[in-house]
Amino acid sequence: MIKLSNIEKTYEGASGPVHAIKGIDLHVKRGEIYGVIGLSGAGKSTLIRCINMLESPTQGTVVVDGQDLTAMNAIELRAARKNIGMIFQHFNLLSSATVYDNIAFPLKLIDTSKADIEKTVAPLLELVGLTDKRNQYPAQLSGGQKQRVGIARALASNPKVLLCDEATSALDPQTTKSILALIKDINQKLQLTVVLITHEMQVIKEICDKVAVIEKGVIAEEGTVLEVFTNPKAAITKEFISVIINHDIPEAFKDAEISPTPIPDSSLLVRLSFIGSSADEPVISGLIRRFNVDANIIYGNVDHIKSTPYGTLVLEITGGDTDIENSLKYLQERNLGIEVIGYVARHDHIAR
Repeated sequence: MIKLSNIEKTYEGASGPVHAIKGIDLHVKRGEIYGVIGLSGAGKSTLIRCINMLESPTQGTVVVDGQDLTAMNAIELRAARKNIGMIFQHFNLLSSATVYDNIAFPLKLIDTSKADIEKTVAPLLELVGLTDKRNQYPAQLSGGQKQRVGIARALASNPKVLLCDEATSALDPQTTKSILALIKDINQKLQLTVVLITHEMQVIKEICDKVAVIEKGVIAEEGTVLEVFTNPKAAITKEFISVIINHDIPEAFKDAEISPTPIPDSSLLVRLSFIGSSADEPVISGLIRRFNVDANIIYGNVDHIKSTPYGTLVLEITGGDTDIENSLKYLQERNLGIEVIGYVARHDHIAR
């Protein structure tokens, strides 16, 4: 549905050229919710504005639904943009217009009849849960309601693509959750392709199918949300994910000397990741039954990535050297992710 090829954007700054994005390739399939996450200034807003050509790339091509937007003239581009809706961080509503008229605004620009506007706007008001607010003004609405108006307005032209530019950044957590649920519902009901940019990993975790992590104008990492969350590779990705999933060494072992290889009279520290059905496996009880070891849970967390259960555990496994080795093999054969943190002298963390 969306294909960006070798996209670059350079601005002329006071001290010379500023390369906002550098040679980005991105492919978003039809019907996907694709998240782009990055810190402030990483280039994510520039990137999303290149998709609908609010920013013209310095180099590269933008293809949406088979049409090369970078090859179009102004008239062709205006027509193509009808298929691309956009919602913004600060809503961008007309303060002197009612909810109804804000949603109708893009239709009035193309001289749509009043009857056809009503046929379009009324169902959109119902879709976003604002039927009873149609005659109110933005000043009378909460932040979440304003964003719902923005979403309905973006859908008024019946687009195939919905771009979300930090759509929840100005909202409180509970309202953010309801807006994300609405975007997900719209994606499923209308089969819209959604591109969502954010600096919050929680947003990505809630509704996205795939994610690209952007840093200093380049894509540092991309993949399915489940892949990226459970096996992050780039340092910036690990930093984002650490807000939600703790990958630090447990506090009790921070000052202990951890060896990558077995040492005499040591315990083994492992981090286990349970994904999907593996979260229901009785792994620890099976471990204790089979081997003469103790398994001490140092840290544990269970969450969901979209609708998939995902859990992490950090275990301290104590026992004879052979039993510890066999325990590790047993864990490695299970349907779960396993990371060996290392070996620590038994109770060394307590002594310190």
